[in-house]
Amino acid sequence: MTENRSEEILAYYITSHGFGHAVRSFEIIRSLRRKAPGVRIVLVSDLPEFLLEQVRDPGVFFRRKKADLGLVQLDSLRFDLEATFLSVREMYQNRGVLVDEELEFLEKTGVRLLVSDVGFLPLVAAARAGIPAVAVGNFTWHWIYESYAREDPRWAPLVEWVGGCYRRCSLFLRLPMHGEDPEWSEGVEDVPLVARRARLSPNEVRKILGCPPDRKLYLIAFGALDLSPEAQRRLEERKEALFLYRHPLRFDFANGRSVDSCEQLSYADLVGAVDAVVTKPGYGIVSDCLAHGTPMIYTDRGFFIEYEVLVREIRRHLTWAYLSSDDLVAGNWSPALEAIRKSPRKVPSIRDDGADVCARRILSLLNEETAVFPIEEVLDLHAFDPKEVPDLLDDYLRAAFQAGMTRVRIIHGKGSGVLARRVQSLLSRHPLVTSSRSATPDSGGWGATVAFLKET
Repeated sequence: MTENRSEEILAYYITSHGFGHAVRSFEIIRSLRRKAPGVRIVLVSDLPEFLLEQVRDPGVFFRRKKADLGLVQLDSLRFDLEATFLSVREMYQNRGVLVDEELEFLEKTGVRLLVSDVGFLPLVAAARAGIPAVAVGNFTWHWIYESYAREDPRWAPLVEWVGGCYRRCSLFLRLPMHGEDPEWSEGVEDVPLVARRARLSPNEVRKILGCPPDRKLYLIAFGALDLSPEAQRRLEERKEALFLYRHPLRFDFANGRSVDSCEQLSYADLVGAVDAVVTKPGYGIVSDCLAHGTPMIYTDRGFFIEYEVLVREIRRHLTWAYLSSDDLVAGNWSPALEAIRKSPRKVPSIRDDGADVCARRILSLLNEETAVFPIEEVLDLHAFDPKEVPDLLDDYLRAAFQAGMTRVRIIHGKGSGVLARRVQSLLSRHPLVTSSRSATPDSGGWGATVAFLKET
């Protein structure tokens, strides 16, 4: 990306430690682009390509750079703490060069604001460049590493250094399910949950999958999971169950199905439709389950202090069952599946518009307008791509609600009726809409829909 001083340029750093950081960052980036299309975003990360495909946008540019360490993983469930210590120490020893590299990038590109989820070195570079820096996350690496310093004093100077890096931050947008880091006594703003929302109903998802209503659906949600042939045969014994999974997972058992070819199904659609998700607790998947009230079968993930926080919220808000890591890899899932089947399904009541809240706060630091459209009582969808409609409509309804409106009109046109049905389906499920109906003949007839909103 070449320098263009006529544009507002924002650098968004995303750690590659776990996919949850990417998932929530992508939601915030999409909201930023909807609300301020003039802002250009440079996404800085070494995330895998299949994840980056989820946020392809003409206004989003990529810079492949590992600017954050996190933890050194042995596999999807285990990590190497000694290797992590050595890597963080090496980063500390080379901190001058690493910060200089990021400083040069920021100045050459003309970046006006930096967002980090939730690496610490970029925050130092932003401070040296004289631009505001926003951290977004439910924890800091200072909080994580500090838990290891209690057992291993070698960590102490590194923890102190990492904490000092975070103190260079202008603002910390703290997500729910957060750790209590004493470094963040000031400059913290709590924001709602950032989560993806399903665009299709469970029945629509089952219809696409060709799955009858009485069959149990389970989503296997891991970045990697090695199941032996014997373990997969045990899962085949659950004749009533269909186990869904996506890339990069690959299995070979009769009642397991890759849904990679079902391009019309988003990950949130799957989470919203299944009877339970089988996973390890991570922010992204826990948030998705909380947003849809989807039961969780969760396993261990080693000594990682965030785990305790996430498990507490899982048990508080969701129907859940615990599955040990040994039983997970051995395919001994039946007790957990039965526990979920016999338990009543909880319905969480959690605000999940954190992506929009974060986007508005970030844009306020750039002095940008915080909405693409003027908040009027009419939204005309003719100028928008149909793929944008679900997010656009949600943004509009929330903005109209905040403006105190109780009645809005959505113009979707007549045509074949596909868009009209899609809009009406979205309105019927939206938490701020009390009812909707076709417009009167003098207001567009069946080419428009009137929605009535809750009163503030």
